[in-house]
Amino acid sequence: MLDLNQLVSICAQRYDAASADARRLLHGRGHTYPGFEQVTVDAFAPYLLVGLFRDAARLDDGAVRQMVDALAEAFPDVTGIAVQRRDGRNTRSEVLYGSVPELIHAEEQELKYEVRPLANQNVGLFLDIAPLRKILADGCEGKNVLNLFAFTCSLSVAALAGGARQVVNNDMSRSALDIGKANHEANNQDLRAVRMLPHNLFKSWWKVRQLGPYDIVIIDPPTNQRGSFVAEKHYGQIFKRLSEFTVPGSRVYACLNSPFHNAEFLPGLASRWAPQASLVQRLQGSDDFPDVDPDRALKVYEYVIT
Repeated sequence: MLDLNQLVSICAQRYDAASADARRLLHGRGHTYPGFEQVTVDAFAPYLLVGLFRDAARLDDGAVRQMVDALAEAFPDVTGIAVQRRDGRNTRSEVLYGSVPELIHAEEQELKYEVRPLANQNVGLFLDIAPLRKILADGCEGKNVLNLFAFTCSLSVAALAGGARQVVNNDMSRSALDIGKANHEANNQDLRAVRMLPHNLFKSWWKVRQLGPYDIVIIDPPTNQRGSFVAEKHYGQIFKRLSEFTVPGSRVYACLNSPFHNAEFLPGLASRWAPQASLVQRLQGSDDFPDVDPDRALKVYEYVIT
């Protein structure tokens, strides 16, 4: 079992005061740090966000305060620390050191993204998918990109930074896409190259098809979101439709962040429903998200349409 001093030491090894990049300092949920399996620490310079999941969300105030004080002492350039207790409907966030604003612009690979560190669920930027953002930022020159389940559009921001000709963002949440628009604006990107489709993909594929075909398709859905997406039911439907809006040579990035579906789940669906999609590789995960079981970690697969 690790103690508090070791937690702080792990965070310190990953923290780079000279870099503005947002990153995870402690990923306890990967079960690589005994005793802190339900604790995460994220850096959004100059702030820290501590996440407490499940049993850790019920830690007494004294234990949480001790953790925050230790982090504040170890990182003198940090001006605020917020704690998010994620306990189902009882999830709540509070500032326990310094001050943390409702809205910050986090940086990653010289791009900016809106983050709301005091939100009671997702803060607006998923740090574990940073490797895919880097791939897109390095290689989308002249491409037409479809971003399914776009959320706040971080992947399309990266694609436009990589030279994409057009990005099409689809998500049921209009408010999430509004944040996505703000993210594009924060990076001085031409909104004429950005299309927003706030509708349920499974009720109408026409809007997606009419803006294709696409050179790159990104599929990054929630694992299980009542009323909109269930991986076992809906992922295969997307694979089945790929031929309608791709061409030979198109790249597809299929993502799933679920500890309940192993590494064979998505390749199995693709083999059944999209035989024209040839598996290229499973992308290597972020070094900031170590996990003792790769089946539980975020899974991102690259396919090429033949």
